[in-house]
Amino acid sequence: MTAQTVLDGELAALAVALLGIVVGGVVARSLGVPLLLGYLLAGVGAQVVVRPTPSLHLLGTLGMVLLMFFLGMGFDWRLLLTGRRLGTIALNFLVNFGLPCVGLWALGCPLSGAFFVAMAVYPTSSAVTFTAFAQLRRLAYPETETCLWLSLGEDLTILILLGVAGAVVGSGTRWTTAALGFGFIVVMLIASVVLTRPLERLFARLPSELDNLVTLASVVALSTAAQAFGASEMLGAFLAGMLFSGTRDRSELEQRLLPLRELGTALFFFTFGLQMSLRLTPTTIGVSGALLVAGIAGKVIIGWIAGRVDALRTRAHRRLMMSLWARGELSALALLLSGETLPPFWRDAVSWFIVVSIVVGVVAIRYAERAAR
Repeated sequence: MTAQTVLDGELAALAVALLGIVVGGVVARSLGVPLLLGYLLAGVGAQVVVRPTPSLHLLGTLGMVLLMFFLGMGFDWRLLLTGRRLGTIALNFLVNFGLPCVGLWALGCPLSGAFFVAMAVYPTSSAVTFTAFAQLRRLAYPETETCLWLSLGEDLTILILLGVAGAVVGSGTRWTTAALGFGFIVVMLIASVVLTRPLERLFARLPSELDNLVTLASVVALSTAAQAFGASEMLGAFLAGMLFSGTRDRSELEQRLLPLRELGTALFFFTFGLQMSLRLTPTTIGVSGALLVAGIAGKVIIGWIAGRVDALRTRAHRRLMMSLWARGELSALALLLSGETLPPFWRDAVSWFIVVSIVVGVVAIRYAERAAR
């Protein structure tokens, strides 16, 4: 196979992906559901004409890297600086990660596999949730801030889990890999405090046309460094976002990189749908359904506790308990990072769990106001 033949195949796959993304996005918008659900289902539908290619994987990975970078830039420690909120975040981790992980392990799932399944079950999708809030004009509702600090707490926990994930799937001595990954996290956290001023001086001296290139080069370089130290590239991107979060140019950088992030995220979900197994057996249905029920129950419990912490009124409290069900980008990322660690059966079950939880989560948010009454 010649290089030109390979290039032609890559371009054809990219053309199909972009067309599928457009169609999926239009259909999702017309139905009033988050666009990423349309991208994901477009990828599932495109399995009959195209297969995942290196270029699609690369662009999708770049999109998730930029998504994690944006999460890091938006991370605000101040929303978490109360004991009751930190306690709720810790309880959220125990209920929605610890219990599923230990339960799956006790039922015979390998510990490494149970780790990644629990990592997929744990985080509420901020992309799905806040997109649905915006479409339903609920961003000014009192429970939105509660959802925000719960989401920030999960981002903080995912930061730690990503470091552990790199050690779980990495090669070599796991303790050594974990130590290197932890060292990288500590260095980056210190850098996010002490390098804000030098970064501002650097951007002040650079031509404004180069800001995007410098930022993108820094994000990719730090993601690669994180991977080299045994962590995940997504962890490096999140920490890079924290590094840039204190700069005065933050808002401008976000606006400039937003189109690239949106394209990459769309390609990530399209590629995820493209790789999703369509095998659906009674056992797969049962396991994915059990994960869904357990995930909803855990989020309802945490929503009830978080609502009490923020002293929400009855309707807002009820809406909150129905607004945390959707999984999405971070759950798909957990599945992606698991590699060969997760057996095919569990990959199938978790894939279906993610898709169904997005649908159920969106429906719950849409009808939460009516149910709260």
